Amino acid sequence: MKNKIVSALLIAIVFTLAVIPSSQVQAKVQDFSDVNIELTLPDDTIVLTKNTPDTDKGWVSAGIADIKSEKDNMSKMGVKAVFYDPKTKSLIRFLQKQSSQTSKIFNLSLLSEKEKTDFFNSLLATKDENTKTAIEEYPQKEAVFFRYSLEVNKDNSNMTELVYGTIVNGYTFSFDIYQSTKSAPIDETFMKTLVDGTHFTKFLDKAEVEKEVKNSIIRALVEFAVFIVLIVIWIIYRKRKNKKQKLLKDVKGAALSKFYAAKKEREEQNMKEEILFTNRTKYTEQIIKDFCYYNRFLKRIVTWAIMAVLSLVVLVLLSQSKVGFLGCIIAIILIFIFVYYQGVSVEKVVERTVKSYDKSKGMEAVYTFYEDYFTISGIQYISAFPYLQITEMKQYKDLIYIYLGPDKAFYLKKDGFDKGSEDFIKFMDTAIKAN
Repeated sequence: MKNKIVSALLIAIVFTLAVIPSSQVQAKVQDFSDVNIELTLPDDTIVLTKNTPDTDKGWVSAGIADIKSEKDNMSKMGVKAVFYDPKTKSLIRFLQKQSSQTSKIFNLSLLSEKEKTDFFNSLLATKDENTKTAIEEYPQKEAVFFRYSLEVNKDNSNMTELVYGTIVNGYTFSFDIYQSTKSAPIDETFMKTLVDGTHFTKFLDKAEVEKEVKNSIIRALVEFAVFIVLIVIWIIYRKRKNKKQKLLKDVKGAALSKFYAAKKEREEQNMKEEILFTNRTKYTEQIIKDFCYYNRFLKRIVTWAIMAVLSLVVLVLLSQSKVGFLGCIIAIILIFIFVYYQGVSVEKVVERTVKSYDKSKGMEAVYTFYEDYFTISGIQYISAFPYLQITEMKQYKDLIYIYLGPDKAFYLKKDGFDKGSEDFIKFMDTAIKAN
């Protein structure tokens, strides 16, 4: 019987503990991993950041009506978050700032008493007789904090600002509360809860940070210098290339004049020229499309390969930079748009090229090759082109492309020759090299 009574009492105690809520305040942790800080907050704390949607009810609960202005101030003032405590009606802003002074101090806890006093005194300095300031050290388990108050009495108005702050890892981290009237002293309960709940997940070494900053500056200067050198090299290369092209143009101009003079003389003397090769090629949309894709992509395969390697290098650099994953995604989207645009532009070139031919005159081109020039007829009026105008000859599938410029070429089907295409290719190779 006694054992039954004890068991019943134990069950009653367990049941009571289960159904009666604990009087202990529940807490939650807000992580600021980018600055190595974790904040332990009361569970009912409303947390607002720049990423909080404007439609979030927390803005209204915290009494913030102009959300856009608040977010603008967050960016300008270095506010990482706004905390609102429903119990004390306290609205506190959590700020992160950096200056030459904070970089020099780096960690407030490591200062000597004299250095600390000098720093505190520098915060108290004011020339305004209407302004009162006060500062004192506030003990915290991980870092030295200071409690700084500022009160301004002017034109029958009163403004009070209270700041709890510290300097860690070269930055000032502070909790700021503002009161425009002095109807009652500022309730510091919530403020102290935030300060006491501040946990620094990592303390950096000043020497290592300074070394990294120095290395970053050196890397930036080297990258800038390399960029300038590449621009200078490119400018020199372009100038030399343009000079060489002008010289070649002058030489070809003189050679063309000589060719046309000799051709006119042969025509005046009724000299019959020997036909070496004849080719008939029917221009179709597929043949035109094959050329356009070959000319844009396969002919420039080395350039595209270099661009692909450079794109990979850019992606690697972005992944290791501050922009990280987001920067890589943006870069990939831009690369995709660029490649897609190339394909679209080729289709437009194909469309324009097809329209440029008068189908009423037929789509079959007749090429006639002589000793030092060739003629084309069928798809246009008869035109003569000396071999010295040919810049290069390429082969793709069952076609031969005779280029008269970077993007202008005639298409010849290999099976359209009256003689073997291999003999023609050998002849053209010799003729192009000779000119």
